[in-house]
Amino acid sequence: MVSDDDLLYHYTALESFLSIVDKGELWASHIRYLNDTSEQRLMWDHVRARIKARLDAADENERARLLQFQSLASSPWVLDIYLLCFSKDGGDRLSQWRGYGGSGGVAIGFDNGQLKKRCSAFTTAISHNQPLPMGLAFLNDVKYIEPSGDERSSAIIDAFLNNPNPTEHETRFSQEETFSRRISLSSSSLKHKAFDEEREWKVAIFDVPKDSVLFRTRKSMVVPCVRFDLGRGKPIWLLIRKIIVGPSPHQAETIAAIKKRLDDQTVVVGSWIPYRDW
Repeated sequence: MVSDDDLLYHYTALESFLSIVDKGELWASHIRYLNDTSEQRLMWDHVRARIKARLDAADENERARLLQFQSLASSPWVLDIYLLCFSKDGGDRLSQWRGYGGSGGVAIGFDNGQLKKRCSAFTTAISHNQPLPMGLAFLNDVKYIEPSGDERSSAIIDAFLNNPNPTEHETRFSQEETFSRRISLSSSSLKHKAFDEEREWKVAIFDVPKDSVLFRTRKSMVVPCVRFDLGRGKPIWLLIRKIIVGPSPHQAETIAAIKKRLDDQTVVVGSWIPYRDW
């Protein structure tokens, strides 16, 4: 039995919710197009600051290697990462309803363990008969760091600087690409401390074939996206365990309609927050 504490919530509008359920998929957005514009920049700022600090104390043997990394960090190779965002916040937070729910939204409670299985299935499917890595997905909780850097980010950066040799799956990449890939991937699970109330988790998707990239519009932007299969043909309750219907003038009617649409084993309840946006 999955407890509420194990659920990861995805806040979305009602129209998007129905699309997710009907099509059995989520669309992961490119990291550069998310609401937090600092997501990749934050980690690279830390990298450059950490390299400078180590250069100031470096001996001659280490100095040449650090200068090379400093050059790479000044104009890094960009890795395309696509993200799905979830919150381990109980699924009923006022700031999330204001940001994503509008006058009618839901928080979809996903089973953490089942999401990890879908990540494995995504990787297997998109890499079939292809040399790895050819499309990878993984689920991680977000670590919140100070904008000026902290011990966690310094430890991650030092691990890269001290062990720059490529792994088995990185041998097809140049040193510049390997270094930039590692930093970019770490940035997908690090975030500015100002966002820590979100208790965020993310599915990060990368190395997808170009023909797998789709596009959608969001306000003033065209956003690159990648489909993430939720297991079409399988009972939806295996993955979606709970739905919380946000504040709405028609909350009771929406709850009743969603219960008709979903399996009986999916819990559907209403938000208790007395927020009005209509």
